[in-house]
Amino acid sequence: MRLIRRQYLGLVPVATLFLIFGTIYSTHSWTSTQQLNRDRWSQRPGDQETQQYHDGQNYDDPNCADFPRDRLRDIQIVLRIGSTQPFDQISSHINNITNCISNLIVISDRVEEIGNGFWSHDIIADLPKVYWEGIDKDDDETDQTAGLKAYANINKGDSSWKQGKYANDRLTHRQGWLLDRFKFLPMVEYAYNVNPSAKWFYFIEADTYVVWDTLFRLLDRYDPQQQWYFGSPSPGRELNGEKTWFAYGGNGFILSRPAIQRLVSKDPVKSTDESGNANRTELSLTERWADLVKSDCCGDSVLGFALANKGVFLSGLYPIFNPHPLHGIPFGPSGKPYWCQPVLSLHKTWPGDVPGLTQFVKDHTSKQPLVYTDLFKYLNLDQVAQRDDWQNSDWNGFEEAPEAPVHETIEACAAGCHAHGECFQWTYWTETSWKYKSIPKKKCTFVRSIRLGSHRDREGSWTTTAVWTSGWDIEKISKWAKDNACGEPEWVEPSLQRIY
Repeated sequence: MRLIRRQYLGLVPVATLFLIFGTIYSTHSWTSTQQLNRDRWSQRPGDQETQQYHDGQNYDDPNCADFPRDRLRDIQIVLRIGSTQPFDQISSHINNITNCISNLIVISDRVEEIGNGFWSHDIIADLPKVYWEGIDKDDDETDQTAGLKAYANINKGDSSWKQGKYANDRLTHRQGWLLDRFKFLPMVEYAYNVNPSAKWFYFIEADTYVVWDTLFRLLDRYDPQQQWYFGSPSPGRELNGEKTWFAYGGNGFILSRPAIQRLVSKDPVKSTDESGNANRTELSLTERWADLVKSDCCGDSVLGFALANKGVFLSGLYPIFNPHPLHGIPFGPSGKPYWCQPVLSLHKTWPGDVPGLTQFVKDHTSKQPLVYTDLFKYLNLDQVAQRDDWQNSDWNGFEEAPEAPVHETIEACAAGCHAHGECFQWTYWTETSWKYKSIPKKKCTFVRSIRLGSHRDREGSWTTTAVWTSGWDIEKISKWAKDNACGEPEWVEPSLQRIY
């Protein structure tokens, strides 16, 4: 196979911000659905912390018998979690997604045993002094300092919180989110220091669902000696007057070793002391970008900008890196990229989806990689006609004029969708009131793509009740799927186009 080599045609900078979070995985017969013993979800004193690290050769999980563990000599997997994340989410990930990853590095804001003999590494404790300066002088918990301040208070010891033993207190969910952005840069430095011989580094989250077979096939297509930065593109900051892009962290991103080496190379900084003497110091990656990390909302945005400043620009591989959860993938005409392309990652997959999805991927015995049409068939979207207490129109939805007859009844909504050339499914919403002579509110929403959607509880007060009902035009969906049958998998080339 011809390896793809990178050609730099110019500066493509990185920029503003944006984002979200999560999910779960599986693949081939090297996965199974297990439950983690909650008694092992315990805290370990900071002065006893060790980083469990394997070389990919001595892992005895029977569910991983045919996992290509030799690939881990070249690929370092890094899992970023937080102490505020739900236990079932991390448990499901460790036991079903990364259960065969023997060289797994786990990054967190707390030292904890997370299962399979692995302990999380507290990367926040590694932050250089510049991050902590002044946080105890500000009485206001601003977004810039709230996460760090909460972490410092929780880890405060008798003399210094930096050396103190861990307390029983926990971060709130918001504090954990505010703290998350501080993990990205030191995480990259730490991963490289732990395994500098790896050719590739793949960074994922607890709610990132990974198809490992796709990862191995994807990396075989690229030259690891080039500077590569892969992921789902999101718009970032401007650099030299041009927009740059960063890889959205929720569905994972990949860096080649040369890209990381370029990124972590220290930058000389010139300064003058009080006597006028010139000084020259070298700042680490984490030190150099301290101010931006404090002011930006998101660590993946800062990482992309730091890479762009080093001349390493994002190669977007969308939708191989997929920002949607399983139930939110927009198949069909409006989301045509989600069809014949291989699936590497999903975001925000619910823990409850993992067992069935794991078994499905395990049973995928084709010589071809898993593609989106396979997930379409798994969800049976050409067989479901209607679901009560369900919403499938919160993506690619559009409405007819308020006076249109489609809003009158569920039947009219379904018929209107069938007659509309761009509609493949619909949601009908009603709100009734128990007040005397009140008129029910009704709304029909059409959808241009094909997606499962999710359960929607009835809402209301003591006087009103709102109900959602969703349906799919099975005839139209089946015809579209038949007319667009896939041949060879479509391996997209690097691009910054993102049809989210």
